[in-house]
Amino acid sequence: MSKLAVFGGEPVRKTPFVSIPMVDEDEMNLVVEAVKNLDFSKHSGPYFADIQEILATKSIDALKYPMGGYHFLGGRNIRQFEADFSKHFGVDYSISVNSATSGLSVALAACGVSVGDEVITTPMTFTATSSSILLFNSIPVFVDIDPNTFCIDADKIEAAITERTKAILLVHLYGNACNMDKIMAIARKHNLRVIEDCAQSIGTKYKGQYTGTIGDLGVFSFQQTKNIMTGEGGMIITNNPEYAKKCRLIRNHGEGAMLYDQSETDLENIIGCNFRMTELSACLGIAQLRKLTYLNNLRIQNAHKLLTGLRTYTFLEPMKIEEGCEWIPHIIGLKYSEELAGMPRPVFIEALKAEGLSLTTGYLRLNYENPTFLHKIAYGKKGYPFVSNDYESTVQYYKGMCPVSEELREKDILCFYQIGYPTTEKDIDDLLLCIEKVIAHKDELLEKQGELINRYNRSLGGLLR
Repeated sequence: MSKLAVFGGEPVRKTPFVSIPMVDEDEMNLVVEAVKNLDFSKHSGPYFADIQEILATKSIDALKYPMGGYHFLGGRNIRQFEADFSKHFGVDYSISVNSATSGLSVALAACGVSVGDEVITTPMTFTATSSSILLFNSIPVFVDIDPNTFCIDADKIEAAITERTKAILLVHLYGNACNMDKIMAIARKHNLRVIEDCAQSIGTKYKGQYTGTIGDLGVFSFQQTKNIMTGEGGMIITNNPEYAKKCRLIRNHGEGAMLYDQSETDLENIIGCNFRMTELSACLGIAQLRKLTYLNNLRIQNAHKLLTGLRTYTFLEPMKIEEGCEWIPHIIGLKYSEELAGMPRPVFIEALKAEGLSLTTGYLRLNYENPTFLHKIAYGKKGYPFVSNDYESTVQYYKGMCPVSEELREKDILCFYQIGYPTTEKDIDDLLLCIEKVIAHKDELLEKQGELINRYNRSLGGLLR
């Protein structure tokens, strides 16, 4: 094949592979209408006489209740987006928020997770998962992942449970599903709440149920890189009216809690926050939700074509899809074998990058490798909430605590992002051609592997040092 681009040859792709939001007149028209109507943020109120009814109301069609105290639940676009979302996923309550990070914190707080409580989670996730646990002063406990599915290893959860454990915050990584049968059985046995982080799994099903509808609460992300987007934003879903009530209070300053006599349980975690989504973001959400099936099907088609083409390469092993999972791909996760490939992973990545294909090794750090956890400093300098006069936390964070996750992150994982809109079959063909070209020139790459590894390390910008 032609000379490698990394050594001065012509790249396979001169235009970048991209995954961008699909936006058309539907979004434009809804946003323009909202601007004309001066609908920007309508979380006003509440109307005091209706507060109990408002907080207990299921997701409602804005057209049925255009005025009145329901403004505490947001304006017409917020309520429409939430109602549409509830209908799509078959749940009673959808509570929009300004980000999935906020949504995770709100969900944890709503089900009573509080100061000094322990929350079991995975280290192989975006940092927001663990930081959301810290927001209401609870403590993350990291459990290693399954080496094949990349999701939390359900068989290791029970050993991590202590008398302080209150919840399990799991992550359906890359659109894959966790082993929900085992996790829910453990949760019921130990009376634990289960929150599903569905930021990457919107539309994925586990044994016929959507992810996010199996645990106590599910949280979705609409950040711009997700399958559908509102720019920034998120959604909490639940069938529990008490959890929904608390979610609505927490996202909207908690002001309803000041209007009538409350028990200590009612007041728990109802601190005044503003985690509200805007009306304009909700307009995008309404239109994007209508495209969800189309966009997810596009990802399925592209992922199938890519994975079929990769079968030629034994050194690239796709992550295993959990049994019973109807996978909606968000990212293609693979395990790279340096031994079978005959070249170090950084060399492979650098050569592909020059050809126009940018791959990543996933997250730069595992969550517990973040200095916040290694130094156990979150609020103030004295180590709160890890250290407190009210309790003694024995949770530790250290190198080697999750060896499977560390092995995968440091040596094995490769991530392909280029499967979403507007990726075409021709793009997938080019992607596979990039790989074919690099493999054909393996001997040349090995001759200069030291130079390429140094280039790869410099590209990380010292983040791992």
